[in-house]
Amino acid sequence: MGEFASLLLIIAFILLFGVRRRVKQLEARIALLERAQTGEALAEATPAPAPMPVEKPAGLSVFAPKDEEEPVVAPSPVSPPPEIPHVEPVPAGPGRLAGFEERFGALWTVWLGGIALALGGIFLVRYAIEADLIGPGARLSLGGLLAAALVGAGEWLRRKGTPGLVALPFADVPAMLTAAGTSTAYAVIYAAYELYDLLPPGVAFLLLGAVAVASMVAALLHGPMLAALGLVAAGVAPLLVSTDEPSAWGLAVYIAVVAAAAIGVARARLWAWLAALAIVGTILWGLVLLVLTDGSGDAAAPGFLAAALMALTGGLLVPGLFRGPPAGEAPRPDWVSALAVAGALGLAALLTVAVDQSTPSLILFAVLAFAAVAMAWRAEAASHAPLILAPASAFVLAAWDVLAQGGTTVAQPGAMEGVVAGPPVLALGGFIAFGVGLGALLGVSGFLGARRAERLLPALAWSAAAVIGPLLLLIAAYWRLTGFGISYGSALAALALAALGTLAVDRLAGREGPSEHAATVFAAGSVAALALGMTMALERGWLTVGLALASLGIAWIASARPLPGLRQLSALVGIAVLGRVMWDPTIAGGNPGPTPVFNWLLWGYGVPALAFAVAAWKLGGADWARRTHESLALVFAVLLAVTEIRHAVQGNLIGPEPGLAEIGGYLCVALAYAIGLERLRRVSTSPVYEIGSLAVFAGAVLLGLSVLGFANPVATGDLIEGRFVNLLLLAYAAPALLAFALNRVTRETRPLWHYRASGALALVLAFAYVTLSVRRSFTGPDLASADIGGGELYAYSAVWLGFGIALLVAGLLSGSRELRLASACIVMLTILKVFLWDMSDLEGVLRALSFIGLGLVLVGIGWLYQHLLLRPLNAERGQP
Repeated sequence: MGEFASLLLIIAFILLFGVRRRVKQLEARIALLERAQTGEALAEATPAPAPMPVEKPAGLSVFAPKDEEEPVVAPSPVSPPPEIPHVEPVPAGPGRLAGFEERFGALWTVWLGGIALALGGIFLVRYAIEADLIGPGARLSLGGLLAAALVGAGEWLRRKGTPGLVALPFADVPAMLTAAGTSTAYAVIYAAYELYDLLPPGVAFLLLGAVAVASMVAALLHGPMLAALGLVAAGVAPLLVSTDEPSAWGLAVYIAVVAAAAIGVARARLWAWLAALAIVGTILWGLVLLVLTDGSGDAAAPGFLAAALMALTGGLLVPGLFRGPPAGEAPRPDWVSALAVAGALGLAALLTVAVDQSTPSLILFAVLAFAAVAMAWRAEAASHAPLILAPASAFVLAAWDVLAQGGTTVAQPGAMEGVVAGPPVLALGGFIAFGVGLGALLGVSGFLGARRAERLLPALAWSAAAVIGPLLLLIAAYWRLTGFGISYGSALAALALAALGTLAVDRLAGREGPSEHAATVFAAGSVAALALGMTMALERGWLTVGLALASLGIAWIASARPLPGLRQLSALVGIAVLGRVMWDPTIAGGNPGPTPVFNWLLWGYGVPALAFAVAAWKLGGADWARRTHESLALVFAVLLAVTEIRHAVQGNLIGPEPGLAEIGGYLCVALAYAIGLERLRRVSTSPVYEIGSLAVFAGAVLLGLSVLGFANPVATGDLIEGRFVNLLLLAYAAPALLAFALNRVTRETRPLWHYRASGALALVLAFAYVTLSVRRSFTGPDLASADIGGGELYAYSAVWLGFGIALLVAGLLSGSRELRLASACIVMLTILKVFLWDMSDLEGVLRALSFIGLGLVLVGIGWLYQHLLLRPLNAERGQP
């Protein structure tokens, strides 16, 4: 008993803190009204004062329109109410004593008193039990009398009226007394069942439910707190009563009755939160029933609950439909009814899976599907229902066990028929009928609903359901029957959907109003169906190619017939292609074919890159849709080059860590792309090429550091086959030339740091090439095997000096100061090497030749500077 009292205490405090925000909102609004009336003289008392409109509780504008008012109830004219003296209002403010006194004296005391009365009734029963004062029946009778007295007192006070509490509507003494009485009655019934076995489980269950339902009905008179208490009590009641022979149907009927009572009260008082709580509780209990029945004979019980929820939705929740709230002049999709429709369809869909697609379960789902479409057709506030139906229908089809029932056999029975188990049988009749029927329902009703819609949101909802529903059903059937394999029948179905979508576009595009936006949705659906059909009929990664072509197709339609939203839709489809590649970068399962370059990668990455480039060109403009296509074209072009290099070097896309050849190829591609993007940014104002060029160049710098560092053949031991034509050309010489070309291209268009970085990269790569080439000439293919000999050491000095002289000559001929400075750096490095290294390591004639050669080169450099550089400068200045 103590545990139950604690449970009620927790529930009471949760309700207390849950309405505090609403109390503060109402107090603020009342204070504003009092300020507006300050200074006005009191009107003379009349025998029949004007009726005061009943203010709606806060937070109901979502469930009903704002212009809808509660019915006005005029007071009885038998005797005029006594005149209330005018009192100057005291402005409320934080920290004022008056505000605290109001809350403590008129609000908190009422709430705490109600909780105390409820607990007092429970404790009275508990004390009578522990002290064994009277018999069990008498104890429970006293508890029942106390509950009746509290409820009666609450009703008496409500009828008498409490005008002094008008400013504090949630500090309602009658409501508190009634809540305390219902809580006590609930405790008495539970004690009679659980502690004394005075009531059988069925009777206790019905009595608990009756008290809970009565509490919700009484909330029509006493306010929302009582409704919340009754709903929570009704939901907890089945957990408190246990029996050896539970009835799923009894529980389903009980939950349906409770839901009907709660939704009825919510409709009468326009309490959206109460309706939502009732819907959530019904869905949760429906899931519990699905688990408890587990395909048994009582499996229809959750189906009954789903049907009841859909009926209550159409009858009481949808604004503008039957007994639902008023819809207003511009109804919007109602979230409460959307939650209920989703719950009903979800329970019905799960039921079809639980009972292996039995005929009654499929009929129930079909009936609820028609009901959802009918509600949307009759009331715009329910236009979301077909959109909810689309994924629910696809789920049923995707979960269908097509091999569970009899039908046509996969293979003809042989001589061992009846002795050995035969092949599985395939039941396609009901499967195809269900899919085609629901697809036709969504497609036809969606098209007709979009054509008759007069506002944008319903038109978009209907058209989206007509497009998404059949496509999802086709994908579910395609997966269930073929496992995403090749299926020409599914491809023909997709082609038929594309043709029907094109026909819908033709019928809607010329009409006025929101039909033009609906035509955009159908156009996008047609292109998506074509891409889906291509995927179903072709092998390997054609989904990527198909979606890319779909994006191009939508962009082409947008350029020819600029329907609203087509440009943005084409970009979103392109982003979906990128997501598909991120999910499976290999596209073709890691084996694009044995031939380098001319393999499946050329289709999987090349076609999308070309499609996105053409789409950007067809779209034109400068919005985010075109920028997206430009970015995607750049990304797929880079991916094409990277994957082709990977495949050419490794033989497949899934292999070991990249080596010198692979990284060198990436480096060449990155520098070539940077040069191309620099050319493009000169003729285009798109920021894509600006950002793309910088990103690719940054990648080239990182790759250059890789070939100079951990991928260096001296460190890795990679063999360099070929004396002159070898990997050093690919990894060092070619990138050096490309970096130098990038340096020339960006000389006038990029900041100084970019220009110097590209020049430094070219110089370092070229120096590494000549150095490693010397090493290859002396050691052979294995650059990491042998020590450095005297001849090799001398050769480095000679080659470095030659490289420095070549840079100097190039700088003098081209007038490039940067090349001359690079030459000076190389010569200085050679000088340091000769004096610090050759002097100690070289012996005999090589040491002498090293110094003689260095001296001759330095003298020659001085002569070149004097005759080819300084003399022309002095002549210009008029100096000898």
